[in-house]
Amino acid sequence: MDKNRWRDSACVYGYNVSTVKSNVITGKFVGNAGKFGFVVTDSLADIFIPPEKLNGAIHGDTVKCSVSKYSRGNRQEGQIVSVVKRGLPVLMGVFRTHKKKGGFVVPSEKKIPQHFTVAASSIKRLGLTSGHIVEFRVLLNGKVQVLGILGHQNDPGMDVFAMIRQSGVSYNFSDEVLAESSSLPNAVTFNDFADRVDFRDWNIITIDGNDTKDIDDAVSLTILPNKNFELGVHIADVSHYVLPGTALDKEARLRGTSIYLADRVIPMLPPKLSNGICSLNPNVDRLAVSCIMEIDETGTVVAHRLTPSVIHSRRQFSYDEVANILDTPQKSEQTEWHEHFANMNALAKILRNKREQRGALNFNIAESKIILDETGKPINIELRTANSATALIEEFMIICNETVAETAQKKAFVFRTHEPPDVEKMYQLSAYAQGLGYKLPISERGVSVKDLQTLAAKMDPTLEMIILRALKQAKYTTKNIGHFGLASDCYCHFTSPIRRYPDLMVHRSIKNPIRKRGLNDLCNHCSTTERTAESLEREVSQLKKVQFMSNKIGKKFNAVVSGITSWGFFVKLPNTIEGIVPLNTLYDYYEFLEKKMILIGTHSKIEIYMGMPITVRLTYASEKERTLTFAPAEKGLTF
Repeated sequence: MDKNRWRDSACVYGYNVSTVKSNVITGKFVGNAGKFGFVVTDSLADIFIPPEKLNGAIHGDTVKCSVSKYSRGNRQEGQIVSVVKRGLPVLMGVFRTHKKKGGFVVPSEKKIPQHFTVAASSIKRLGLTSGHIVEFRVLLNGKVQVLGILGHQNDPGMDVFAMIRQSGVSYNFSDEVLAESSSLPNAVTFNDFADRVDFRDWNIITIDGNDTKDIDDAVSLTILPNKNFELGVHIADVSHYVLPGTALDKEARLRGTSIYLADRVIPMLPPKLSNGICSLNPNVDRLAVSCIMEIDETGTVVAHRLTPSVIHSRRQFSYDEVANILDTPQKSEQTEWHEHFANMNALAKILRNKREQRGALNFNIAESKIILDETGKPINIELRTANSATALIEEFMIICNETVAETAQKKAFVFRTHEPPDVEKMYQLSAYAQGLGYKLPISERGVSVKDLQTLAAKMDPTLEMIILRALKQAKYTTKNIGHFGLASDCYCHFTSPIRRYPDLMVHRSIKNPIRKRGLNDLCNHCSTTERTAESLEREVSQLKKVQFMSNKIGKKFNAVVSGITSWGFFVKLPNTIEGIVPLNTLYDYYEFLEKKMILIGTHSKIEIYMGMPITVRLTYASEKERTLTFAPAEKGLTF
């Protein structure tokens, strides 16, 4: 190879030629369902690897890659020289029989499109039959080692269980952890009252979803003689039972968070705690950490106190019950609670108004609830709607989290932070908004959250998603940099210690100073486990949506355009089910105008834009890739 040509190529593609000694680099291979992939490094642009040049590499592998002098579009092309290390040591897949080759495994991971042949000896030894879900590993030489059988793909819940195992999330608790939890008491004793304020005679209640079993928070409200509100937010004192260094604590730290899937919950803590002694169930004494706030008519916390406590919840309400009371005249059966909830609602509106005045972002993104039968099969997808009760609790938790965070400015602490968005993304958003007739003021420093809030208020929920995608993800940090989305100077997570480890750390810091050493690593770990949980929740939800739609091929649906790319556009149904419409299903050639986020027909001049209503027909449903493909059902767009 001409070294000067390599140097020229490296310069063109932005490589640091002073650090490139040859055209062989080491990086991570990121696979794709289309059987191609990319080699990713910290310092170089991604290298495109076509299907014929994978050389046995699969998604997640550390590889050596030979970089070609040729390019494909704007990407440098290469080929895999060798696999250094498998990135996914254990994989899940479905075993299938083959008339000639005996059998093979189809990986569950959608970024691994390859099928792997299983030796006849392994098939016989393990008694493999078509449809078995198996754990396996791919050795560096490409051979497959089947480690065991999890069950059959038709077994109830096995589809989700395989995804859980593939994600690496801890599922079952160890015997040591269960033994520790079983040794904990079933009830609060008088000895637990030491150094706690007794709030058992307060009018404390809980408000949660219909099927909630792990109740973190309870609330109380009193109107003071000066007409101010005395809001009490009482949070389960998990830190009393989960002590640092114990097996329970180590497992909770490892998990970082509970995971709520369509068909099950993977709790951070064993049920003895999460559904038992730590859950603020009604009509029993429970230990808590209480934040009592005096709030004036402007929504300002004029005084507060934080204290370990013991409480006794009077009643467990559901969101629907409270919303019904609030929305029904006082002749309701719940007359005794009407005034109480009316006062709570009045305070919630004051708090929300204050947040909106300072610029807090409130998105109305639709969420769904997946209804399953006893076998785990989806039978309906319902739109989950917020109501006055969910908004009420949201405001109480936000003001509590802010109040707690403000008490910890000068000590080791776990903050919940949200950085302002990148200026470049805001310029892109500003250009798109301008094309729709909206204005987003922007400078070199970025945008103000107030201006972003104003823009969001003008756009419908479909277009709000564009703003949401332009924002950074919130995370846990030891340094307080504020929370952009909430327009909050100081924020933390204090209200859910049963299901989030950072909240447990905040509780510990309230009682006693915590060590700063290692706290930053812990914040990074908890941010990572949160992303893992969100990804798994999203993937399982998408799988169930695909399963729900799989018998509806050919049917028509009303939808709106929810995303646009150079190769197609996404559509969303009213129940939040989403899929792709490839451009090759359209009769015209469409040009993608990225700044305006529209597709425009070369001959027809038809524009496809975000939020556009459209009727589509389902053409394909893939459980493997967890994708739905649609085609327009309207004249003028299709062949």
